Amino acid sequence: MSVASDQLDTGAATRAAKRDERRAAAVACGAHALHDGYTDVLYILLPVWQAEFGLGYAELGALRGVFVGAMASFQIPAGFLAERLGTAAVLALGTALAGVGYCLAGASTGFGLLVVALFIGGLGASTQHPLASALVARAFAGARSLKALGTYNFSGDIGKMTVPAAAAVMLALGMAAGRRAPWCTWPRLCGRDLSADAALRT
Repeated sequence: MSVASDQLDTGAATRAAKRDERRAAAVACGAHALHDGYTDVLYILLPVWQAEFGLGYAELGALRGVFVGAMASFQIPAGFLAERLGTAAVLALGTALAGVGYCLAGASTGFGLLVVALFIGGLGASTQHPLASALVARAFAGARSLKALGTYNFSGDIGKMTVPAAAAVMLALGMAAGRRAPWCTWPRLCGRDLSADAALRT
């Protein structure tokens, strides 16, 4: 009886560990694909904003710098915050904050509001790389973590390929339909997707 009971306990623990691994991988890979995809959408939106608001190259560089600077600068603080509040909670909050930034970008009427929107978006995006990769590293032990982290990195590249392509198609269709500023719709959709993803992951 004791041996059978130990075997049952071991089997249950193994199944629970597998479920935790799958959940961690799904959360991390989904967040990586969304965040990296929407970050690369900026390469499409910058020239559109240039034409819409009459921005110069220096202003475009400043917009990109604000986003990337905020995203890079707050990665370490995001790790400290996760130690207090929990990794999943901070990752979800960061994703929601990035969504707010994109929504503001979609409602922007000029350079000033774009700066604020991209700072907020970069601040939210700063949580993804340190925290999602930590989820994967903790869930997969030993040599198995190498394949898991490789899959995690690949999911980010999938986002970089698919999300900007979808944005380009939407912008092209909007312009073909004669809409003056079709770019407004895409950042708002990005924001809604990121906010919805954050809600699902809490």
